[in-house]
Amino acid sequence: MAVLKSFEGNVWMDGRFVPSEFFCDGGKIRAGKRGKVIKASYIIPPFSEPHIHGGWGFSFQKGEFDVLEKKLCSEGIFFAVPTLINNDIDELKRIAEIFKNYKRKNTNSIFPFLRVEGPFISREKKGSQKECFILEPDERNIQKFLSIDEIKIFTFAPEIIGVEIFVDKALSKGKIPSIGHSDAGYEDFLKFYRKGVRHMTHFPNAMSGLHPREIGLLGAGLLKDGLQLEVIADEIHSSFDFLSLLLKIKGHGFSITSDMIPPACSDSSDFEGQKIIKKGRRITTEEGILAGGSTLVPEQVKLLHGRGVKAEDLVFLACLNAKQYFGFPLPSIEEGKNATFLLLDDEMGVEAVYASGERIR
Repeated sequence: MAVLKSFEGNVWMDGRFVPSEFFCDGGKIRAGKRGKVIKASYIIPPFSEPHIHGGWGFSFQKGEFDVLEKKLCSEGIFFAVPTLINNDIDELKRIAEIFKNYKRKNTNSIFPFLRVEGPFISREKKGSQKECFILEPDERNIQKFLSIDEIKIFTFAPEIIGVEIFVDKALSKGKIPSIGHSDAGYEDFLKFYRKGVRHMTHFPNAMSGLHPREIGLLGAGLLKDGLQLEVIADEIHSSFDFLSLLLKIKGHGFSITSDMIPPACSDSSDFEGQKIIKKGRRITTEEGILAGGSTLVPEQVKLLHGRGVKAEDLVFLACLNAKQYFGFPLPSIEEGKNATFLLLDDEMGVEAVYASGERIR
């Protein structure tokens, strides 16, 4: 017979922290107290990672979904969008087929769909993306790319001639165009904002900056409402001063993500054939271009909390906003719900991870 455990602390309920207690029975949350009491400073829903390429030496590009799902869950991440770097469309189709088969066998996977940074992006703002795979949005390329059902979200540059037709077709198929890797001006942005495009890729990296006579994509993201901005809050891609500005303007209405790449948290110095340089948590190409991240969302939460960001705000930024934008039910810690939650310490570091009432870390 399973030994019942109770949990006590500041529990995330109804959009705020409430001093409370509960126990787990049959994989569900039950109100009250039974058995041994485990105390925690904070008890929150799992984290989300809306933009991640891999890590620990494993890559979604190589179809290593199983091992990466286990790694992410052990970190307290139970919603993650596998992100592919721009590549040949036939190669993207091959990876999508592997993902389709994985999802068929793992119906409760934390991975909802695939996303890709391309293929119709700016050569000037390509970052570490390979230029040889950047395509023109002609009829053949559009049709071929949009036929990959498993890819639901993609990055595009609004200034590219012909991309309007592509975005119109993508929206009609229920896909999510995300603005990024772009040198677009504000007027370019507005054309797609009026069409309903509301997502921006790793804002404000690899996009046009702010100027008093041309506010660019950085200004557009700050100015317009209803946008889903995903931000790499590692103090490498964006300074804490910028994050403070964003919090002042947007409140907790954006998401944080890692953009973590396969060599992160490993001894590898190769990323899809490119040699990378690691200096602490900073990862660049040999030319000094940021090649992606190495700071997972749980680490960013602890970092930001140490900087004075409110615990309540961090739950929205790290756990809820991405899931809500993508249309998935928000996790909650209340009577009858699945007992999947995290125990955090005073610094909002992860102490324990519970999945359906069982401790997995």
